[in-house]
Amino acid sequence: MGRLLLSSLVLGGAWFLVNHVGIASLDPRGVGTRVDGREVVRDMGEAEARFSVVGSADAAYMLFGGQVAPRRHSVVHATVAGLPIQHARLIAASYPDFHLCKSPGAPQAQRFTENLSLLAANRGARDALAEALDLYHARIGGDGERTCIQVAGAPLDLESVRLRDGSRDFTDQVARALARERIVLAERVQILDCRELLR
Repeated sequence: MGRLLLSSLVLGGAWFLVNHVGIASLDPRGVGTRVDGREVVRDMGEAEARFSVVGSADAAYMLFGGQVAPRRHSVVHATVAGLPIQHARLIAASYPDFHLCKSPGAPQAQRFTENLSLLAANRGARDALAEALDLYHARIGGDGERTCIQVAGAPLDLESVRLRDGSRDFTDQVARALARERIVLAERVQILDCRELLR
């Protein structure tokens, strides 16, 4: 539904960092995210991104696209196009097939779909994001069953993206790539049954 551009956002930023900076790999057991009060740091080896927490978030979304970013080299762990479930319920009341592109309810769904850049706080959240997106892509060509997720955590503001030695600053480039995205620290991610949520 026109929302798959979002994958270019951070994945483009990830490509830039990998190909122009030569970022080293991280310990595969971790996710490279450190939370210290209201500061969140994404460790990308030779570079790091810093964010500030700006509130709290706990919402359910119906997925309409998304992609897992390269785990060790990107500013965030995944990007998704998600329709907040409260909008999905309202649209489904008039157009039960709104998730299909041919439905008259599809334009409404598209209007309320949000582009989210998700930074996993831990392995559980990262793995749940990967599982949800795998499920979404497996179902997309099937009988119309949708994938929904609950994301609990905090909205983030990007503060900086720099090489650790201070020799290069990528803040402006990454900020432009994320300009249309809502960045969220995902502390907990759960896959939900969309049919139950729409009742």
